[in-house]
Amino acid sequence: MHYPPVRSPSGQAELILKLYEMRRETTMREARSYIGGEFAPNSAEELVAIVTAGDKHGAFVLQVYGYWDMVAAFVESGALDAKLVYNTCRKMYFQYAKIQPYLARFRKIMNLPEWMSSIEHLVEESEIGRSRLQMMKKNLAALAAAKAASNAETPAT
Repeated sequence: MHYPPVRSPSGQAELILKLYEMRRETTMREARSYIGGEFAPNSAEELVAIVTAGDKHGAFVLQVYGYWDMVAAFVESGALDAKLVYNTCRKMYFQYAKIQPYLARFRKIMNLPEWMSSIEHLVEESEIGRSRLQMMKKNLAALAAAKAASNAETPAT
């Protein structure tokens, strides 16, 4: 995908710092902790159930993924350079990897055909984005295997 000309380097740096400050807000920090940790849907249906439950976990999903989709939209609009985001927003790729396998079905079930389209374009329309996505998927699989092994070793009470 061809992105429009970007802001000046100093303007981009200022925006990245503002985005970083947003990530440090108390509720966003709690939401990011959930998404980066225990949030691990195993199907589109499970993702739908989490998002539509009406609890804080559903709100966390919408908040964090909405944030990352906004960052990706800044790239699409020329406010940020794709390489700058690639180099400074690694967690975006990790967190996107958690929902990417279920994204198409989630959109269909929820009738939201454009949900997370900016992040999808940013990550999947470049070779380095796809490569990082695959690496993050491998990391997630390793974490899931370690958790399963740990659970198997823990005696039931």
